[in-house]
Amino acid sequence: MAENKASGNKFLIILGITTAILAIIVVLMFVNIIPTWNSNREARLVNVGLGARDLTQSPPYTEKAIHIEGYVCNVGIETAYKTKLHVEAYYVTGGTALDQYVTIGDGGLIYGGESTKIDINIPYTGSTEIGNCIITPECSLTP
Repeated sequence: MAENKASGNKFLIILGITTAILAIIVVLMFVNIIPTWNSNREARLVNVGLGARDLTQSPPYTEKAIHIEGYVCNVGIETAYKTKLHVEAYYVTGGTALDQYVTIGDGGLIYGGESTKIDINIPYTGSTEIGNCIITPECSLTP
């Protein structure tokens, strides 16, 4: 009788430990620390505080350029290749002032979980101020 009680206690202890381990694994999979077969772990760029301003609207009012600053982060675990910013700027009166790509990162690379600081000036021509600027980070998943 005592032997059955001891084996029953061992079973309950093993069951409790197994349940706790499985619960920890489920939580780690839920927060994407342990990748699952359908988890999105590929490189994905997001901008953090990335913005642009027209330098002709700031003292000394002489430089015709767009100043872009902020960060671009790779929130995936894979490396982002051929990283660049697609910069589109439009005059306040209408029309395109800029439509170009600027390479960013470490030679066009941003490793998984890392970020790169952006602080660049892009000159433009024209006699009108910039009214709207669209900045889109882009990358390739292959080298």
